[in-house]
Order: sequence, then structure tokens, then C-alpha cells
Amino acid sequence: MNFRYFLLLILILLNGKLLAQTAPEPARELIHELRKIHTPNGIEVLEEIELNGSKQWISIRGKDKSNPVLLFLHGGPASPNMPLTWVYQSSWEEYFTVVQWDQRGTGKNWASADTTKLAEELSFRALIQDAYLLVDHLRERFQQDKIFLMGYSYGAGIGIRMAARIPQKLHAYIGVGQMAPGNPEQIIYEKVLRLAEESNNQTALEELKALAPYPAADGSTPIRKLLTVRKWSRQFNGGWYGKPDFNLLFSLPSLAPEYTPADIQNLETSSPWISRKILAKGGGGDFPMEFQIPIIFMMGRHDLHTPYQAVEAYFSQLSSPGKNLITFEYSGHVPFLEEPGRFFLELVTTLRPIAGATTKAP
Repeated sequence: MNFRYFLLLILILLNGKLLAQTAPEPARELIHELRKIHTPNGIEVLEEIELNGSKQWISIRGKDKSNPVLLFLHGGPASPNMPLTWVYQSSWEEYFTVVQWDQRGTGKNWASADTTKLAEELSFRALIQDAYLLVDHLRERFQQDKIFLMGYSYGAGIGIRMAARIPQKLHAYIGVGQMAPGNPEQIIYEKVLRLAEESNNQTALEELKALAPYPAADGSTPIRKLLTVRKWSRQFNGGWYGKPDFNLLFSLPSLAPEYTPADIQNLETSSPWISRKILAKGGGGDFPMEFQIPIIFMMGRHDLHTPYQAVEAYFSQLSSPGKNLITFEYSGHVPFLEEPGRFFLELVTTLRPIAGATTKAP
């Protein structure tokens, strides 16, 4: 896993600034009321739990607690999905009990963090150990032998390794914006350059060709070059299909009922700080190639953050009893927001039947 690449990626994403304006309180209250779960066997919980000696926030939502549990591992590092779920997740909650988790120090956890202690603790290993404990917590809490694990972007680097190591606890693994082996920066640059040529965008061509050789062989590619490539990758649908930047994505937390205005402000401070601490300590080593459970990748065709081409190559090489690459033709890096209807349909028709009748843990 190229961790320098992902450190630069998170800094690039945040270069657009988190648009953390406080939304009008009535709007937040309306969204909160609209999403309330009233079913007799439903669950709607926002709480702190302890994982590995650390207090960490989770959200648990579902219309029926007997539905299979789906744990979402957010990306970044330190880019929680909890404040985005009001946009897309409600339909999922009819078929799954969905768990969003703000990872160690991130999001809602930042307000009470001891940054000295946190700086010592943060690492890929710490996150994956926390995730193992959370899986066990959910299996015991809902008395289910297995759960679904969904990893997104950086979280998919954690999730794919968990899928190889604890198959007995998982129905399946779902990778969205999946991390993959290879040289993603080279793939992105070559693809953006080709798109610029195909569209005869002379401004893009001039700026991109001026970056050569790219990426630098010694890994010292300046941030200004990376920013230029990302600017054009977003212009060519590689971030959010049909949108030239992530401004809308960064605006969505302002309406999240789960987050206070202070939580939203903390995101801008905490995300780059946490990312640096985690990525400086390395990662999970080689990507696993053999799995005992179904592996499902849900990828935007145009993704130029975790490039589709690299994921397609990884998928072709891995071994799994039920592997499936689902491609979203009009999506970049956030298919659950770009094509939410089709994404939900795939969850119901492809993923949900794997669980069958939900089994209880012994």
C-alpha cells in the first residue's frame, strides 16, 4: 500500500476546504425527524463505546434488528461517513442494520481526544485492531454469527485485510472505492492525460504535459503537481461524476443530525493531523490474494482517486468463492452518492441474499 500517496491524497482532498458552515437548525431538525425509526423492532442509536481502551462513536440504524448487520469502514484516513449518511442511507436501513463508525480520534471522537496519547496510538494496526473488536461487539450485541463488512477508500485497505483474516465472522466483504496494488498515481496521470487529448482540452494538455516526468521515480513528486493532476481528474469525472470538484461533498455534513456544529468544525482540523500520524507509521503490507468468503467490489467506472483500472486488475487475480465486480457507469469515487438508486438495488439483490436467514451467534 502506497501510504505516502494516500497522505498526499487526503491533503489534496482537503485543499478544497471542508465547507463547514452551520446549517439552519430547523433544516437539521427536519432531517432528523424525517429519518426517525418508528418500527417496533427497529434501532436508532448514536453512542460512545470502548474499543481497545479508547472511547469511539458509532451510529446504529435499522428498521428491524433481525436484519443482517452491515459495518461501514470509512475512508480518509479520518474522513468519517457518518455525517453523509442522511443523504443516502435510509433505504439501506430497511434491509440491513447499518453501523457507521468514527474511527479512533476521528470526527465526533476529536472533541475529547488527548492528542499526545492519540499521536502515540494512531496507526494502521491500531485501526484494524479496533475494527476487529467492533465486529465482535456487533456479533454479540445482535446475536448474529456473521456480519457484512463494507470498506470505502482508505477503509477498504483495512476491510480487504480483515476479509482475509476473519472470514468465519463475515458473510462477505464489499469494497467501494477499493484500494489495490500497483502505482495509482501513474494510472491516474496517464488516464487524465488521455482524457485531455480525447476532448482536445488544450489548457489541460499544457498543464499536464508540463508535469512530466510524472510521477517522480523517487516518490518526491511536489504537492503542486499532485494538485494539478487532481484538478483535472475531477474535471474529467474522476471524483464525483458530472461535478468539477468535491465542494458539494464537503457541504453535506452541515445538515447531518448526528454532528454538532463543533463536530463539523473539528473535521477540518483533525483530518490532516490524524492522516499524517497514521500514514507515517506504514500500513498493512501486501494485499491478500486468497479469500474464503465472497468478495464484491462496487466501483465507479470513472474513479480517479482509487483508479478503476488498478481494481479491475486486482479483481482478476484474487481468488474467492463468489467474487463480483459491480461497475457503476456514471460514477467516480462516491457511487453511493452518484448512483444511489442502483447502488441500493445491488445491495438488495446481490448482497442481501448472501446472508440468507440471519443466523444467531452461539
